[in-house]
Amino acid sequence: MKDIFDECQFGEFKLKSRIIRTGGWERDTEDGGFLKPKVFDRYEKMAGNEVGLIVSEMFALDPKDRFYPYCANMNYKGFIKDYKQVTNLSHHFEVPILGQLAFFFFDDGTNQKAEPNDISLEGIRKLQAEVVMAAKKFSFAGFDGIQINMAHNFYLARFINPYFNQRTDDYGGSTEKRMRIVVEIIKLIKKMVGCHVSFRINAVDGRKGGMTLDESFKIAKILAEAGADSVQITARTISFKFGETGDHAFLSYADRMAKELDIPVILGGTLRDMKTMNEILNETDIEFLSLAKPFVAQQDFLSEWKENGDGVSRCRACNNCYGKKESNCFQFGDE
Repeated sequence: MKDIFDECQFGEFKLKSRIIRTGGWERDTEDGGFLKPKVFDRYEKMAGNEVGLIVSEMFALDPKDRFYPYCANMNYKGFIKDYKQVTNLSHHFEVPILGQLAFFFFDDGTNQKAEPNDISLEGIRKLQAEVVMAAKKFSFAGFDGIQINMAHNFYLARFINPYFNQRTDDYGGSTEKRMRIVVEIIKLIKKMVGCHVSFRINAVDGRKGGMTLDESFKIAKILAEAGADSVQITARTISFKFGETGDHAFLSYADRMAKELDIPVILGGTLRDMKTMNEILNETDIEFLSLAKPFVAQQDFLSEWKENGDGVSRCRACNNCYGKKESNCFQFGDE
């Protein structure tokens, strides 16, 4: 019988549980970008209370990005010092930690908001170089790898999506061509940094002519074949629906992926109680589960669940933390 608190292998990492914490927004900063003490407290509580792996809050590339004011910052002078403390806290509890990169716009040097159809080949090279540099910065700060958020409506999610990408060169058309930009990024990071490379991808996006389950599955296989180390399943919020019986919307899809890919597959999306999560683990080949908002509501809940042998998150799924772009809970504050 599998259990969320099993010690297990996740690629090159040995985890203390099957629970992956996924970060969201980060606004707890002082002038100049420096982290407030509560950020360190947050990471220490998570790392010290049975989480298996931590994915950081989202980092954006460019100060002009649409979501930059609400994201973690890797461009201030205290980045290495601050995040060395964060990663040291995580490693003190033997918890690996990935830096999450998520950018919405991209400035290709000519156009501050170059869309997939508009970006030049020189712009693509600039984008790839900046992603590799972000991976290097994460490495300098002690992160064990990078998770590239290629989901929701972020830039690379649009680039690989046939709804947005109608390019006629080597970076558009077939799935393989639309994925070329990403495959090259993986190879560059592996060569120049050598760290764990993870991706978040949409299972579907709800657009006619957009991302389907079959297309998303092809993308996941290309990622694995190109050298990605793990993949996390998510979706655009407006397209995320559940069956009438309450079953997880992408359970069978993620199960198929876990069976066919030889890298870890992480299932995310509105997982709130230990009983349901253990049922998923034991009824499928899925081995890793991602939670985000429950960690906003309470960073140390997993220790309570392990002690009690059961548990339900106190998160009420109000979605205010995400919608208002905060890293704090509007229901429970700093309790």
